[in-house]
Amino acid sequence: MQQFEREYAALVAKVLQTGERRETRNGFTRSTFGESITIHSLVNGIFPIIQARKMYPKGVLGEYAAMLRQPKSVADFKKWGCNYWDKWADENGKLTVDYGNAWFDFDGFNQVEELKRCLRDDPMNRRMIINSWRPNRLGVLSLPCCHYNYQFYVTANGYLHMIWTQRSVDMMIGLPSDFVLAAVMLISIAREFSLLPGSIKFDLGDCHVYEEHLDNAHVYIDRTLKSSYEPPRYNYRGRHGDDFCSFEPDLLDLGTVDAGEPINFLLKE
Repeated sequence: MQQFEREYAALVAKVLQTGERRETRNGFTRSTFGESITIHSLVNGIFPIIQARKMYPKGVLGEYAAMLRQPKSVADFKKWGCNYWDKWADENGKLTVDYGNAWFDFDGFNQVEELKRCLRDDPMNRRMIINSWRPNRLGVLSLPCCHYNYQFYVTANGYLHMIWTQRSVDMMIGLPSDFVLAAVMLISIAREFSLLPGSIKFDLGDCHVYEEHLDNAHVYIDRTLKSSYEPPRYNYRGRHGDDFCSFEPDLLDLGTVDAGEPINFLLKE
C-alpha cells in the first residue's frame, strides 16, 4: 500500500478524533481546518488511487475531460462517463460551474493559455497559477468550486510539481476522487511539455467527515492497518507535445487496480 494512503487514513482518523462537531447546510460533520497531504508517488510511476476500498476512477477521468471542455450541462459530463453531477443541475440539466470554465475565461483572461506560455517559454516563472475562485459569482453558481487554485513549479531536472488548494474537503468521498483528478491533471500537463510528473501538495481548508459516514470511516481506517496491496502503476498514452486540453479518459491506463470491497459513503449535495 502506498505511503500517501496511510497518511490519508491517518488524517481521516485525526478528523474523527479531534474534529469539532459542526452543523452545515447539508448535515452535521466532524471538522478540522488547515490540513495538508503530499503525493510523491507520481515520481515513481505509481498512481495515487485509494486501495483499501473500491474506487471508480473512470468517472473522475471523465470529469477532468469535461472540465477541459468548459461544461455547461450534466450531459457535458455524462458524455465522458461522469455520472454524478445531476444533484447540482436545474430541471433542464443546466449547470453553472467555474470548474474548467474559469480556467479558460476568468473575466476575459485565458489562464490555461498563460500557463502554457510560461511552461513553454519561461518555466522558472513564479506566476504559473490557475485560479477558479470568483466571489462575485458565488450566488449564480450551481456549486462553488471546492478545489480552486493550482500552482505549478518546474525543477531544473525537469519535474513538474503542483500545489492544489481546496477550501472544502469531503474526506470520505471528495478527497479520494480529488487525488485521481489532481494526478491526471499533472500527468497530462507534464506530458505536453515533455516534463516528468512530480509531487502534488494538497493544502486543505475545512476537512470534514459527515456523521452518517462515521461508522464506515472507522471501517476504512481499520482496513488500511491490515492491507498490503501492490501499488498500481499507470500508463499514459498521450504523446509528448499533445495538447493536454484534448485529454480523453482512455489515454490513462491503470490496468487492474488491486482494491478492497466497496464501502457505502453516500454522496452529499
